[in-house]
Amino acid sequence: MSQIVLDDQLFDQEVLIPLARWITVQRLRALRPNEVIKDERVPVLLRELDQPTFVTIDMGFWDRGLVHSQYCILCFPLRNEEQEQLPLLLRRLLRLSAFHTKSERMGKVARVSVADIQYWQVSDNRLRNLEWLG
Repeated sequence: MSQIVLDDQLFDQEVLIPLARWITVQRLRALRPNEVIKDERVPVLLRELDQPTFVTIDMGFWDRGLVHSQYCILCFPLRNEEQEQLPLLLRRLLRLSAFHTKSERMGKVARVSVADIQYWQVSDNRLRNLEWLG
């Protein structure tokens, strides 16, 4: 089963509820309910989970230095008022072969926009680019 972890700034109505209709999701704060989780702690927490995919609009996570084989980070360059676009973008992304399965996603840090997908992956120094199909 996929483990999708949502960053805490993502809205319930626009993101969490629509995603929960078709995939298992949990909030980052649910991992450590009695803790304030700073951005620098997120990769540490992700490594403690079983191959999670972290979803965020915080572009501070769009960082090649965060690539790790035990998790995937998906960054969506959306403003707060654009968050309702995220569920459809995520669904489209997960249909692509490079992101379709958990094992395909692991080791990637991706920037997922309306125009295209860019990503880094473990043991590859080049930035990869995918166009949306159809």
